[in-house]
Amino acid sequence: MPKEKSSKHVKCDVLFDDNSSGIFTAGDRVTGTIELHLTKIKKVRGVCLLISGFSAVFWEAKVPDGPKNKKVKAQFKGREDFIKQKLYLAGSENGAGMQLPPNQIRYKFDFTIPPTAPTSMEGKYGHVRYLLQVTLERPWKFDHNFQQPFTVVCQADLNQSNEVLCIPTKAENMITFYCGFCRSRPLMVSATTPKSGYAPGETIELEVFVQNSSKVAVSEIEIKFQKILKFTSQTRVIGQTQIPKEENNVQYEVLEVHKIPTIEGENDARFVENFIVGPIPSSETTHSRIVAVGYELALIVKPQASTKRMKLNIPITIGQIPLAGSATPYSISGGLQKLNETLNEHSSAPPAYEA
Repeated sequence: MPKEKSSKHVKCDVLFDDNSSGIFTAGDRVTGTIELHLTKIKKVRGVCLLISGFSAVFWEAKVPDGPKNKKVKAQFKGREDFIKQKLYLAGSENGAGMQLPPNQIRYKFDFTIPPTAPTSMEGKYGHVRYLLQVTLERPWKFDHNFQQPFTVVCQADLNQSNEVLCIPTKAENMITFYCGFCRSRPLMVSATTPKSGYAPGETIELEVFVQNSSKVAVSEIEIKFQKILKFTSQTRVIGQTQIPKEENNVQYEVLEVHKIPTIEGENDARFVENFIVGPIPSSETTHSRIVAVGYELALIVKPQASTKRMKLNIPITIGQIPLAGSATPYSISGGLQKLNETLNEHSSAPPAYEA
């Protein structure tokens, strides 16, 4: 296949109708215009529009392999397509060729984003991307490719979730300490939220109760509100050998951190920590088989003069439409615009991680 090449004689603009931001909701109909600006005659087989939306994962790791289980480098890959359409705006795949005149040429396009399309995202080990690619096909020479990424947001309705998100959620744990053969009385910590489903603009109210019957003080309780990105491979590649292989790789992104200071031994204490949900994407656990997005409150209890750590985790589900009876969330358009700009920085190059 001939290599791709840009041309100083061809410029391409992709314009969305009534949508300058390029941010769409899953299920939207997308219409627009492609404008070609030519300064000289171009002979092409056709002008093609490729509409793609996909998730892809990729990472490398050393794994045991062979009769001696020697560790070797392996690649883990996966790809899943949500949109894959190829439309000829002029000419055809088997056409004899045509000449594009040196002026401005406009083509209309029209397609619908599947309602189950996941939200755009970028992670260390994978991504979900949406892209329009205009190609001036020239089998006898270099093709000219022009790419325009766009962002898709899944408007998740928390009221339609199969999970029970409106009831309180609780996590609790206990540890004891030893001094010689003697064991201390327990240090018990519990954490509770009034519900587990939230939308941007709402406040997560976390209640932490510490019942410290031991004489060991708690130096700090660290609470992280964090995003969990889970990537699942479909194949593993070692050298020239490729086999189906599901492996998971998890990336954590801390959104906000609170710290509760010292709690003395043989003391009880109660704290309430509030976390405001910002303009973040919805939880995504069902729309893609290889990329999942979740959230949690993670608590780490750090006793003084001890290497022991107590951990508690409360799963949080984020949607764009709040639970019935909740306050209406604020507009997140500004946050989505920032998200869109970040995603486009990655998507402007030819998509990586292809399986």
